[in-house]
Amino acid sequence: MLPVPALFPLETLPSWPAVTDPTVLEMLTLTLFIPLAITLVLTAMILGPGWRSKA
Repeated sequence: MLPVPALFPLETLPSWPAVTDPTVLEMLTLTLFIPLAITLVLTAMILGPGWRSKA
């Protein structure tokens, strides 16, 4: 198995702009908020018709 630095290069390529470290909010958005939003939309689309009253 490859070591972690081989999977994630820690330096930028020459002549490329420097990359800033992501903030906690940016990491939470990518790993938590976006998948949660997709899950909620799919749940509403799939289960929503069954939740309506049959009156």
